[in-house]
Amino acid sequence: MEQKLVVHAKDGAIYKGVTQDFEPGREEFHFLPAEGGGIPMVLRVNDMKALFWVKDYLGNRQYVAVRKFDGTDTQRRRAIVTFDDGEEIWGTLDGDTGSDRGFFLIPADKLDNNVRIFVVRSALREVREVP
Repeated sequence: MEQKLVVHAKDGAIYKGVTQDFEPGREEFHFLPAEGGGIPMVLRVNDMKALFWVKDYLGNRQYVAVRKFDGTDTQRRRAIVTFDDGEEIWGTLDGDTGSDRGFFLIPADKLDNNVRIFVVRSALREVREVP
């Protein structure tokens, strides 16, 4: 199934496009850029900071994500994720977080352009679970 992504690399590069074969346990995946002629690329997960499944590629640069938990999702563990570059994202842990490569996070802010995020463990400073 095609998945619309915005991929942030550790070196600061940002890629917008789609993938059909990303799996958390694999070292790399194929990525088809949305712009630039659509030449397929192979991206290595450990070179990435995070993969963002998005509603659309544009988003809203002026929007500031709400940093609070609304209490509606009581089935998942809440966490604040801090990346090595200082970026902080609030969300709920989705599924198994024991993978060496990374884990999925659902943003706490339902109005956020991000639907789901795969956080690459090697790009993290801290994961703080919130009761």
